[in-house]
Amino acid sequence: MEPAFVLHRWPYQDSSLIVELLTREQGRYRVVAKGARRPKSPWRAILQPFTPLLAQSRGRHDLQTLIQAELQGSAIPLKGRALYSGFYLNELVQRLTSPYQPLEQVFDDYQQALLALASSAHVEPVLRQFEWQMLCHLGHGFDWEHDDQDESIRPECWYRFVPEHGFCRVPLATMDCFEGRVLLQLGAFELNDLSLLNSMKRIMRLALAPYLGDQPLRSRQLFAQQKGN
Repeated sequence: MEPAFVLHRWPYQDSSLIVELLTREQGRYRVVAKGARRPKSPWRAILQPFTPLLAQSRGRHDLQTLIQAELQGSAIPLKGRALYSGFYLNELVQRLTSPYQPLEQVFDDYQQALLALASSAHVEPVLRQFEWQMLCHLGHGFDWEHDDQDESIRPECWYRFVPEHGFCRVPLATMDCFEGRVLLQLGAFELNDLSLLNSMKRIMRLALAPYLGDQPLRSRQLFAQQKGN
């Protein structure tokens, strides 16, 4: 068996579930959990998001059958904004990765992010760090210290972020630009005020957009609704 988390689950036939797992060794893939919806099934209560598991499956590569699953620890307690943030992490992993893509480091970062969400009063720094980690692990990271001409970012200059390209120096400041001193702080992951957090959020959204596609993230919509209530 290997460490796993449930990313999502769907009812299947009369009493089963299709469960999308994130595992440490095999990455993300789907399994059929036969009988998991039955009242007496030992899997009914544990095949839930944010619950550390040990799981084993076998069968077809595209849809395996779950044969063993047990708790590896207590469910990570996420409530309110932390809960919606957890669903956002799940959706990022689903949208940015391919089935059976080895993701050992992503798995570890994901678990650490969930623990941080559960223990921190501020979710935004945790989300921004995980977004950046995902970009780097998938080969989409960019340079915070040099522009697209390989010149050092200068604190007094202004830069525009171009997805899949990096930072381009511009002669005049505009609404969509970032000051060099801000970029250097963000590159050092200094997110100690609201202005820096907002700048990092803008850049991460631009950086992730080419890989997320046109379909809106459902978790972002839920997050926005929760904030408005």
